Amino acid sequence: MMSFLPVVIGIFERGFIGAFIVMAIYLASRVMKFDDFSIEGTFGLGGAVVAWSLLHKTDPWLALLFGCLAGGISGSVTGLLHTKLGLNKLISGIVVTTMLFSISINIGGANVALGNAPTIFSLIHFIPFGTLILLAAMALSVAFIFIWYMKTENGFILRSTGINEQFVTSLGKSVPLYITLSLILANSLSALAGGIFVQYSGFFSAFGNVGILIAALAGCMIAELLALNMFIMAILGSIVYQLIIAITIEFQVEPSWQKLITGLLIVVILVVKKLESKKSKGTVAV
Repeated sequence: MMSFLPVVIGIFERGFIGAFIVMAIYLASRVMKFDDFSIEGTFGLGGAVVAWSLLHKTDPWLALLFGCLAGGISGSVTGLLHTKLGLNKLISGIVVTTMLFSISINIGGANVALGNAPTIFSLIHFIPFGTLILLAAMALSVAFIFIWYMKTENGFILRSTGINEQFVTSLGKSVPLYITLSLILANSLSALAGGIFVQYSGFFSAFGNVGILIAALAGCMIAELLALNMFIMAILGSIVYQLIIAITIEFQVEPSWQKLITGLLIVVILVVKKLESKKSKGTVAV
């Protein structure tokens, strides 16, 4: 039982970290209908900024703030490339995430260990399940903040922008502004996840963000199969995804196959959703 407990705790801890990226995917792709590839790049950027900051004696929480700001700025660049320069949504994200790879390496290096640098987990290491509790509190806090924000007038307009741009324009609001705002928020979340992961793992790798987007997409799609608010379900979806990966490891599947498994999982979810859609249409027709 004791050997099983650390595995379960690890699943939940990684799930809570991944929840921030799942929320970012949901905000950009589902709310704004903007498939933003730069979310993968800002995960690495957030990690690089936090690693550099910690190694230069910066407060761990302040380092996370710096990481979020860097992610937000990157998101604004993606938004401006699309809204001001007219680049395709997909191309805008790909261009930014490509540039961020070089920026991240130059900030944090290819591989950097934090050593004895203090982290947000340093002060709670003596508390039983302290890391798990802190990560859960952070993920739930961010989820509830976004639930509240989406109920505000500003949040309503942001959601409306993804549904009907003409309606937003008729209200006298700027569509490009709200598109860019959604990308700033989404990429700040992704950078926050990257920064937390660096402090959680104790090291930064320039290649640590590879495949993070597809993993977050899988978590988002799992969350969509569930009920209740998506920002809350993002947490559960991320945990379920980590559970699936843990099960593959338990069956001694090589880590090199994880990306293939993730891709197949997404295909299965898409097929299930399509079958459910056809079934519901058939029921209505009857």
